Amino acid sequence: MVVLAGLAACSTGPENAEGNRGAGGSGDVAGGEGAAGGGDAEHVKPLNGANILVFSETRGFRHGSIPTGVRAFEELGDEHGFSVRASEDSAIFNDRELAGFDAIVFLSTTGDVLNDAEQQAMQRYIQAGGGFVGVHAAADTEHQGDWYWYRNLVGAVFASHPAIQEARLTVIDDAHPSTSNLPDTILHTEEWYNFRDLYEYRTDVMTVDESSYLGGEHRDHHPISWYHEYDGGRSFYTALGHTAAAFAEPFFRRHLLGGLAYAIGERRPRDYSRARPEHNRFVRDRLVDRLVEPVAFSLLPDGSALLVQRTGEVLLIAADGGVQEVGRIDVHYDRQQEFGLVGVAADPDFAVNGWIYLMYNRLRDGQLFQRVSRFVFDENRVDPDSEARVLEFPVDRTCCHTGGNLEFGPGGELFIATGDNTNPFQSDGFGPIDRREDRTYFDALRSSGNTNDLRGKILRIEPLPDGGYTVPAGNLFDDPAEGRPEIYVMGTRNPYTIAFDSETGHLFYGDVGPDAGQPDPLRGSQGFDEINRVTGPGNFGWPLFIGNNRAYGDHDFASGTTGELFDPAEPINDSPRNTGSRSLPPAHAALIWYPYAVSERFPELGQGGRNALVAGVYRRPEGASQPFPGYFEGRLFISDFMRDWIKVVAFDADGGVRQIDPFMPDEPFAGILDLAFGDDGSLYVLEYGRDWFSGNPEAGLSRLRYIGPDNRPPVAVIE
Repeated sequence: MVVLAGLAACSTGPENAEGNRGAGGSGDVAGGEGAAGGGDAEHVKPLNGANILVFSETRGFRHGSIPTGVRAFEELGDEHGFSVRASEDSAIFNDRELAGFDAIVFLSTTGDVLNDAEQQAMQRYIQAGGGFVGVHAAADTEHQGDWYWYRNLVGAVFASHPAIQEARLTVIDDAHPSTSNLPDTILHTEEWYNFRDLYEYRTDVMTVDESSYLGGEHRDHHPISWYHEYDGGRSFYTALGHTAAAFAEPFFRRHLLGGLAYAIGERRPRDYSRARPEHNRFVRDRLVDRLVEPVAFSLLPDGSALLVQRTGEVLLIAADGGVQEVGRIDVHYDRQQEFGLVGVAADPDFAVNGWIYLMYNRLRDGQLFQRVSRFVFDENRVDPDSEARVLEFPVDRTCCHTGGNLEFGPGGELFIATGDNTNPFQSDGFGPIDRREDRTYFDALRSSGNTNDLRGKILRIEPLPDGGYTVPAGNLFDDPAEGRPEIYVMGTRNPYTIAFDSETGHLFYGDVGPDAGQPDPLRGSQGFDEINRVTGPGNFGWPLFIGNNRAYGDHDFASGTTGELFDPAEPINDSPRNTGSRSLPPAHAALIWYPYAVSERFPELGQGGRNALVAGVYRRPEGASQPFPGYFEGRLFISDFMRDWIKVVAFDADGGVRQIDPFMPDEPFAGILDLAFGDDGSLYVLEYGRDWFSGNPEAGLSRLRYIGPDNRPPVAVIE
């Protein structure tokens, strides 16, 4: 058996030479109405008058069947009234030329055939309603880099194949145009692809029976052909077509014809208003830089921003740039810790009352507290005498994870993100649940897992005008005997940013995860950072669970032995330091989770250090001067402090993650730490800088804005 991988998808030896062993196939497939197969006129109506691009450029193995495949499409076009343009020049991938095609066929393309600009043009074509058909090695194309969009468009990535041999195909969906006039089973000789990264949203129409040949790796369900709607367009893929003889098979021609008809759909003109703009349609306005440990900001109604530095300064950043210090808070600041001034939020009625809220650490009588207070901001000054304490709780000075984000929700409530305040460094990167008497600061069950503690939580309160607060209905614990009524979310580790979808009211937060690089059979899950969506109050698991509810083992740090994995349906807090309920609410899984290595589920997020952040779901602000295009409406913007990217997340109808794309991928960022959308429709980004616990020249606030679909401003060139 020959098994090949990578770009060498097909051997050039005699066993794999085109047509060497014939196309096989059952003799009863041809029907009686020509090679294309009659009887499917209804399904191919959209093809009449259509214009098709058949693209077959290769940068890896080149299939000898390509010329025969091109001729087959041309003959189908002659028979069914559509025109075919064959090309191996990727320069055709631009908006102007692609807009004239009703579908693009990738005919056994291989390798990285499109440059960045051409990739953007193809994405925009599909987003504008274009159709795509992938044949055979289209699955062996554009998977060496990070163009994950294309992998999902095709629906899978080629992994390997055994020697060419005959096998049995089974039609599992006879209602689709590509299979509606095919027999239930077909014998066919082919180079049978095994796949990886199969896209979960595809719908399979044909499978191959692995018991009928040697070398299959998918067991009971080995898909061969499928379709799906994707990012505004339609995609059909078939793994058949390795040999030249295959393109003479009547069943295969019918199959291709129906797949092409599906991809074209109703043949509406391309609507590029639905497409994502090119990356260079967004620009960055640098408002201020050279700051010292900036950690959070809050946008004001006039377009300016209040920004806080961990050392205690409150800065006012003008809408057109420029900075002035408008206040200084007396905070507990430790240069090698996370404590200090950590959060800021403007009151929803700021334009009327001038109120702002700050979260900071204050040392009193040897005890460290985390405090949220309201201040009056008037005449470009934070009045220190106006402080009205809203909420305060004790924290341990030894370490870490302050959380710190303050945000007002769509209903006007104040949400407060707090960290687990637990030392992570002596738990081998797994859950810190050290129950030993002298290990208080290494036990997150005392904080995050404790229903009677405000650390490791997201709190939801309503501040009172003169200080203090009330608790609105709808938090996690109605009965004070079960837990603190302020708690909306429990089981967080270090939630550094929180944000909302103003339309649904859903809360999103990024949670910085633990360090284990690999899972352990006893200790449990590897470490993940998380992006979480909160549709109602709940427990998100830490320190017993991480990611998509992957459990840790019940580890005894004294003996070094590990018991059973914790149960996310019935989590138990048996820490001797637990002052709340022993039985905890069931754990919720993360929306997105990713480790240090490339994520199997979300490879678009890359690899390396990690620190998950959220900017919120984009909703076009009423009266926005420069809003983002409608393509982004309802999509979640996320970021990562360590990896310096911004990504855009699209959801399916059920709220699952359907697609993750880069945003301004060529823009260099330096430690993104906070993000928010402004009333002008722009995205504001705060960068901490490259070096820890110091000032950085690149530390500052920027505005990322859309400059529109018209001609871009000229670039000055000096000779």
